[in-house]
Amino acid sequence: MKRKASYYNLFEKSPLPMWVYDVNTYCFLDVNIAATVLYGFSKAEFLTMTIAAIIPTEDADMAKNIVRENAKTGEPYKNTFRHVKKNGELIAVEVESNEIEFDDKQARVVLVHDITKRVEEEHWSKLLESVVINTTDGVVITNTVESGPVIIYVNDALLNMSGFSREELIGKVPDVFHGYNHAQQGLRKIDTAIKNGLPCNAELINYTKSGKPYDVSINICPVADHTGAITHWISIQRDITENRNYIKEIEDQNKKLVDIAWMHSHKVRGPLTQIMSLIELLKDNVSIEDQDILHEYLSKSALELDHVISDITKKAEHGAFTMNEKRFYAFMDELPGLCWIADDDNFLRYANKCFFETLHLTPEIIGKPLEEIFGEEIARSARLDNKDVLRSGENKEFHQTVRDGNGHPQYYKTYKFPFKDGEGGMVGAVAFNVTKRIKLEEELYQSEAQFKQAFEHSLVGMALISPQGKWERVNKSLCQMLGYTENEMKSLSIQDLTHPEDLKGSQTILEDLALGKIEEVKYEKRYLHKDGSAIWVVIAATMLYDSAGKALHYVSQIEDITKRKEIENDLVLSEKKYRTIFENVQDVFYQTNQEGIVTEISPSIAHHSGYLRTEIIGKPVGDFYYYPQDRERIIEQLRINGAVIDFEVRLKTKDEELRYASVNAKLNVENGVIIGTEGSMRDVTRRKFQENALQALNTELTASNEQKNKLFSIIGHDLRNPISGSLQLLDLTLNDFESSSADEVHLYLSMMKTELSNANILLEDLLTWAKSQFDAVSFNPVEIKDLAGLIDKCIQTVSPMAIKKNINIAPCFKGDILLHADIGMLETIIRNLLSNAVKFTAAGGSIKLKVVEHNNAVLFSVKDNGLGIPKYKLNELFDKNSNYTTFGTLGEKGTGLGLSLCNDFVLKHGGVLWAESEEGIGTTFYFTIPELLKDS
Repeated sequence: MKRKASYYNLFEKSPLPMWVYDVNTYCFLDVNIAATVLYGFSKAEFLTMTIAAIIPTEDADMAKNIVRENAKTGEPYKNTFRHVKKNGELIAVEVESNEIEFDDKQARVVLVHDITKRVEEEHWSKLLESVVINTTDGVVITNTVESGPVIIYVNDALLNMSGFSREELIGKVPDVFHGYNHAQQGLRKIDTAIKNGLPCNAELINYTKSGKPYDVSINICPVADHTGAITHWISIQRDITENRNYIKEIEDQNKKLVDIAWMHSHKVRGPLTQIMSLIELLKDNVSIEDQDILHEYLSKSALELDHVISDITKKAEHGAFTMNEKRFYAFMDELPGLCWIADDDNFLRYANKCFFETLHLTPEIIGKPLEEIFGEEIARSARLDNKDVLRSGENKEFHQTVRDGNGHPQYYKTYKFPFKDGEGGMVGAVAFNVTKRIKLEEELYQSEAQFKQAFEHSLVGMALISPQGKWERVNKSLCQMLGYTENEMKSLSIQDLTHPEDLKGSQTILEDLALGKIEEVKYEKRYLHKDGSAIWVVIAATMLYDSAGKALHYVSQIEDITKRKEIENDLVLSEKKYRTIFENVQDVFYQTNQEGIVTEISPSIAHHSGYLRTEIIGKPVGDFYYYPQDRERIIEQLRINGAVIDFEVRLKTKDEELRYASVNAKLNVENGVIIGTEGSMRDVTRRKFQENALQALNTELTASNEQKNKLFSIIGHDLRNPISGSLQLLDLTLNDFESSSADEVHLYLSMMKTELSNANILLEDLLTWAKSQFDAVSFNPVEIKDLAGLIDKCIQTVSPMAIKKNINIAPCFKGDILLHADIGMLETIIRNLLSNAVKFTAAGGSIKLKVVEHNNAVLFSVKDNGLGIPKYKLNELFDKNSNYTTFGTLGEKGTGLGLSLCNDFVLKHGGVLWAESEEGIGTTFYFTIPELLKDS
């Protein structure tokens, strides 16, 4: 009962959930308080359920197989499962199970460890590790030391970006990326952020291992421990060199286009100005009469004047043309686009330097048809375009694709325009390579599309919020989180949905973002659900500005952490509760590390050992074992089974006193690595002493019970037989008295006397044996002068039995042998050995009783030619606990007491009793009585 009470005390007070189930029906038989707290069911509800009620449907088959397999083996097991609580919430648990007997039922006790948080943390850790490893952005992690940050991790993307190996970067400072360029404005911005412990975005020029510069956009953020102290910095770097090159090329092309446009407008503006000036001159300075005279004069000399003007004009035009032609060719050759002119017959009349280089052609193609240069298909398309331009007289623009020397497509935007010269209609064309711009536009489009997809389909809430706090754009996850539709959200502000207690702090953060005091922020707050309930969220927010620095809107990511908060609150309460239990429970809870050093122990240890908790923590646990082998035994069991239950060890107090303790312990494993042990101890010293006393008492009672049974057996059989025989003889004598002769009556009475004498002797032996069992028999050794007479008396006692079986008993000894012994005991020894020999010797057999002096002792031997004793039974003959006996040759029943009594009496004399036997041949019993007994 005490053991069971102790079990229940440990079961109910365990801070870990525990339950017991029937291995045949899988019904719960008992649960402790911690289990009801974890699963949410009351104890009464548990006792109406099977373990299937806490197993998710999809895991049922797997769990059933494990439970069945372990029920077959009966071995302890440890495994990880998913369980479902009363509210439907899934939790990850690690269970340890051992087989027990519970109220006469085959059952198992299960100890449950809630590892949900650990599993989630491991999942997120693996997920984040995968993100860091596989991201295309470079990731650098540094620790914080007094001398400055030191690199402790870099991912593969960073190695590919920088050209360094991991060994060349680990342990170095981040300046290794900056070459000699330490005066960058971005570096100063980062230094300031690190000093203030704030996150930061900046653009830098980094240098590869070979010294080649490349542009990066870098984002750094601090990592703090539970005390708020910054322990690490994480830097995410993106190579933006190619983006910057695209932007620069587009800006250069736009600038050149502006210059070309200005030049064309200047050429037109000059002649127009001159014409306007001539008109104004004529209008202001020549009268109508003078105009007529001038017209007449000019008409008379028109031909001469035409020749003169023609000559002058031709000379001027030739000189101007030559100069302009040189300028035109120089300008066109420097133009970064392809320029060419084709006539209305589709012959190439002009092409610039870029045209030749891009298409890998030479100036010899000028004057040749386009079919010969580009092939029939391209020329046909060009002819149609040119005719369309000449016919409409309007400019035309379109896109073309040309493959470069490596076979990669290059995209061109082409402008065609009509003009005429002395040779007829011409089509001019200018084409600019816009491949990089198109790629950049495509990347921007994809980036926008990806943002939209990420925004709309993100599992966390996302929103764009105006500087005034209005919801401008919200995603589906946020609407579901707060219970509103998208239109309802857009009609509200964040102030409308913020919990009143969090409103002031939230407003301050948003104002700091809008004013640029902080660039980004992450904080926790409460929103109000449409149903009025509070929703805990963590918000990551930043402010976007236009080119003028005006705030546009907040970009926010909002994650629901309500359940996490509830778990944290529960953990705080649970920690407080278990701490109270830990500090007040009488059982001693402890933890050790892998080296066997005590790392934690409950204060109740002082009550049991005299040691204060602080005197034990930090010491080897082996110092507190009374016997070191006990620690070796428990370590071996932990190594084999991973846990021990009710394992008994012997410990010592501060005063070196022995204490017995019952230990329940298990290996403490994290991430597959054994980090130590933990368990509980209970002082069972008083129980142990009581068990020892009870065991001794049981032993005595068992021995007493066996002696009682032997006594009853003798009374029921050996003593009954001679009395019963005497009664039969008495009946025979009385019934036939008148017809019997005096000799017959004398014979009957003699036989009765013999039987009753034997009964009396047996009774005396029985009383003597009983006294010997209780150490009450007196031992009185005397000098035996007539050993022959004593032996004859013993032979006469067993003669009736021997006569019935026609067995001859022959004594054999020489001369007078001096002997000191207890006469009664010696007679008992010889009589019993002779009686056994007669019993196990067949009719017509013989028995020899021999006495000799041997090695300062008198050696007695009783030898028969009877059945013999099996060798494997010889060792049981003198074992009091064996009670070995068997039937004689005529079915005589023995009690097994004779040899035990003989052995006791021989030992009283300081002698030895033994036997030699061969099955089917016979047995010889030997015993010695020391000659020096009289001196002792």
